[in-house]
Amino acid sequence: KTNTGVTISDTVRGDWSGLIYKNFGLYTSFNGALATWATIAGEGENQYVPARSTKSPNTADPMEVKLVYEVTSCGTCKFFWPDDRQKITYGPYTAFDFDINVPYEATRSANQATAPWTLGRTRPPAFPNGEVIDGCRKAPIMTIGINPNLTAFAPGQNGAPWAYPNFTNDSNTSLWAKYAWYYRYRSVYQEKLSLDFVKKYILPDGRIIAPHDGMIVADSRADESPSWTIKVRYAGFADDTTITIPGEVGDFPYMVFYDTFGPNNTFSAGDVIAGRLAVPEGIQTEIFQEQQGYYMQFVPTLKEFEDYLKTKGHAKASLQIGEDVSQIDMVACASPHWTEGFLGNQMKTIVNNCTSKNAWVVKQFVQSRPAILYIVSESSWNMFYDIFGRFVEKGKISSHPADQSYTLLRETTNLANPVYLNFDFKIDGVPFKSRTRLVITPHFSFNTNFLPQYRLSPTDFEAISASSSFQTAITKDNGFTVLPADPKHPTYYRVIQLQSNTAEASRAKLQSDCPSLFNQLEPYYYDSHQLMASVLQDMYDKGEMSFDDDKGLLNRTEGACKFCVNQYWQFPAGCPYTNLHQPSPPKDFLDKVAAYIVAQGK
Repeated sequence: KTNTGVTISDTVRGDWSGLIYKNFGLYTSFNGALATWATIAGEGENQYVPARSTKSPNTADPMEVKLVYEVTSCGTCKFFWPDDRQKITYGPYTAFDFDINVPYEATRSANQATAPWTLGRTRPPAFPNGEVIDGCRKAPIMTIGINPNLTAFAPGQNGAPWAYPNFTNDSNTSLWAKYAWYYRYRSVYQEKLSLDFVKKYILPDGRIIAPHDGMIVADSRADESPSWTIKVRYAGFADDTTITIPGEVGDFPYMVFYDTFGPNNTFSAGDVIAGRLAVPEGIQTEIFQEQQGYYMQFVPTLKEFEDYLKTKGHAKASLQIGEDVSQIDMVACASPHWTEGFLGNQMKTIVNNCTSKNAWVVKQFVQSRPAILYIVSESSWNMFYDIFGRFVEKGKISSHPADQSYTLLRETTNLANPVYLNFDFKIDGVPFKSRTRLVITPHFSFNTNFLPQYRLSPTDFEAISASSSFQTAITKDNGFTVLPADPKHPTYYRVIQLQSNTAEASRAKLQSDCPSLFNQLEPYYYDSHQLMASVLQDMYDKGEMSFDDDKGLLNRTEGACKFCVNQYWQFPAGCPYTNLHQPSPPKDFLDKVAAYIVAQGK
């Protein structure tokens, strides 16, 4: 829609031929002209939405409210937010907005992996704003990782239609209220548009069109470069063909529209294999929700705990990700991977800016005060310890874990020797006390990490696997898969995997047929979800976590929270917990608590 009120039909939009959008939407002309991100935003060459570094309008605002303003608009890291947006490393990617502050009719069923969610409106392509914590701020269970995943960077049919929230004040709405609502109620989902919809907006210039029928066989992206190569195998050709994806910094990113695996890896002659994607703003369209494996990884643990609560007489127990479990990252802005290949020499600067200088995660932590924190992966633990180290009972955790995160999981799920993060100090004479149990887990992104499995050092594996009973019993026919040794890492532990649905039957048969071998292997056995749930059960038994039979949920953690009801927004569900009516801490008290932890914690 132009500023004259003329609406361009979808048919014309799909053709694009000769069009110029300049005022409110996309500015692009063809015959080789470059469509720039700055002009697509329509708001000035060096402006972002929202403007970077906006502060809360009232310094007396509660911590949880201030974080909405401060994290959403943070532009401290020039790697993510350069002054000249044409020099940004990633994006701009497809973005969406809501036409109302609170699309509360948008329910999210946990039973559907991908499903329509709500109507939204496209925004000019953007890099996603930093993320605050997902879920209830006073949930007793929290999980923490390093930073959000930049899914749109991924080649294939997962990345191409991905879309990020980029909220505005349009139509008498509030970008802050929409942002707050979105992250308060986000659980295991993130958003995408339909692939057919976004493919209408592949720019005609630079399209890579298949000359023959064929399939994609490789499309890995090894670093942050906007250009990379893919391999295709054309029908009737003996050798693979390498195609260069000629992306450039500051240009709309190239998307590959086929996967490297079936059923969506084959194309026909004349199909667009890859092209620059630039979905213009202002189009109302269906937004789809898709379950994310990372967030879903905690579901089996929560279900085990829910079943345990029912055995304790809590028949109404119906625990929920986003309500009983919150999720936060130590770095607020997204990247494809947390490695130097994708962040270069900026990694230390990014961490220092986010965790120390701005201290977003520390500020949220002291407001949330979770009863238990699940730290996702050894890398996350190392970063977490760099922030909070002085306050952690680290003597109970290996400094150099032999089996990486699995050693740490075993140590932190040892019920006889629990590990806590303890805060007990005074600020301006006012005490601050908080005690959070710590569990370190394998990385949530990989389902194989959570398969039932035996994990043995190379020496132990060699000794046990030499027996004849091992050779006859530990077979695929019996439900066991022995993974090969890693030739690049000879000290890595050897793994014997089982399948989740047959693990108990396989182990029962092993115990019956080969009791001696079963007993030998038992100390090396991991059911990670069960180990994680055992800590929740232990905390409930000790009174460190309690249940609300009226709500069917866990009781909230101590302390005031005005996130859902305040002077700026009030969500339809309000705050069903007592935290809304608890007395707030003194002005700036939590800021000073966070500053003290940053100064003392390393």
